[in-house]
Amino acid sequence: MNKFSKAVAVLTNGYRSRSFAEFAGLLRVLLFRDDPIRIYVKTIGDPDVVERRADPRITKGHVTELAAARAIRNPVPWELQCDIYDGVRDFFVYIENGTLGHISWLYYSDDPNRILRLEEGECEIKFCLTFPEFRGKGIYPAALHTIQRYLRERGCTRCFICVKADNIASIRGIEKAGFVSVGVTRFRKILGVQISRPWSTRQLTKAGEDRRWIA
Repeated sequence: MNKFSKAVAVLTNGYRSRSFAEFAGLLRVLLFRDDPIRIYVKTIGDPDVVERRADPRITKGHVTELAAARAIRNPVPWELQCDIYDGVRDFFVYIENGTLGHISWLYYSDDPNRILRLEEGECEIKFCLTFPEFRGKGIYPAALHTIQRYLRERGCTRCFICVKADNIASIRGIEKAGFVSVGVTRFRKILGVQISRPWSTRQLTKAGEDRRWIA
């Protein structure tokens, strides 16, 4: 799905499932964006990746779980549709009493719609969402630890997360999972097309050595 088709599909689905005010907000976000984004990194070989106890409710997701979650959410959040719009297949979910409470997607170097230009052996965790009724339970950092173990088994060496600079709740969870801030950039879109240049991870300084603005 190319960028234009993707934008049309998102707008069409948004128009059908949202109020006018919600749809206007979606339209604004799709067409014009200029957000400060904080970049975090974690080295997958860190000891806490394998030493931390896993939560059995956090597992690698399956399309059937997505279908069930979409069926009960109106409107359906973007975070439940990355397989449709970006063709991404790797994601992790938190399931409690049969209900999906959290989702995190894994993007690799050959996947679209990324803020970073990844090298082989690197991953960018994107479009993470914990539904309101499940927040405050520490699910996000626990999910990040589970994802890191999975990436380690796949031979990945570094994992990145890009988060809006004012998303304090997510930043708290990211840092709790051991990720370190390595810079801030800006994410810009005009008419649904990303115009900000993806930053190569080679340009980012070693985690912890220099926390600087790179916009």
